[in-house]
Amino acid sequence: MKSKVLPILFLLLFIMPVWGQEEINKTFTVSVDRPFEIILNVDAGEVVVVRGESGSSVHVILRYPEDEYRDRISFNEQKNRLRVFVDKRSWTRWRKDNENSFLKVELPFEADILLDARVKAGEISMELGGLRMKELSFSNWAGEVELSFDQPNLIEMDFFDFSSRVGEVRLINLGNARFHKADINGGIGEMEVDFTGDLLDQSMAKVDLDIGEASIQLPEGMGIKMRIGGGFSFLSHKEIDSSLYRRGSYYYSEDFNDMEKKFYVRITPGLGELTINR
Repeated sequence: MKSKVLPILFLLLFIMPVWGQEEINKTFTVSVDRPFEIILNVDAGEVVVVRGESGSSVHVILRYPEDEYRDRISFNEQKNRLRVFVDKRSWTRWRKDNENSFLKVELPFEADILLDARVKAGEISMELGGLRMKELSFSNWAGEVELSFDQPNLIEMDFFDFSSRVGEVRLINLGNARFHKADINGGIGEMEVDFTGDLLDQSMAKVDLDIGEASIQLPEGMGIKMRIGGGFSFLSHKEIDSSLYRRGSYYYSEDFNDMEKKFYVRITPGLGELTINR
């Protein structure tokens, strides 16, 4: 019996496809005379987005196991639009030894950027300081997210839209994003939202929370007007910086009326703990 089984096993190994690691390294030249749109749609893996060394080109590095993922990368020169899709072949067949993809995108610093990023599950790191971010939209189902602006945005951002359903989130130096409006939604997990940085003279933000611990850092050197409300606000334990005083439905900084720069924020807490510092 053994003599028959072994040849069959060797035959199966011979005819089975050999899957490897796919690696893509591409550079696209973008037009800096009009907005550059980039769409990222990743099923699972590690995603890194940073400022590149070129003012007029975007660099994409992608690595993934061929039997687990497939890619769709396309650049439309006429529309000045880049699409990067990383699709998981099957969510029911999950191999722990090579489950993750890796995507790194280096953005140009001379083009006005419209970034739309969607990651279902994974580890996301975005360092977007020193760019010309016109619009930023990000959504994540599950994972760890760190998004920061270590330098001020080179232009004013029309809107910042962020959503995370489950996981740990750190949003650092969002003031440097220089947004007019920000809409931040946190689901289940831990969330840190830091509004320090070079905020515009008049800016506003809305922060919606569901379940978990949340920490919000308000900026200094600006007048603060804050409202905390929502149907489940009574379920949250709140610790609010003593420099903010309550008047009616709002909290104010003591220097609100004297400051030319003002920041308006509305917070809807959920079930859990909310800490607000300034």
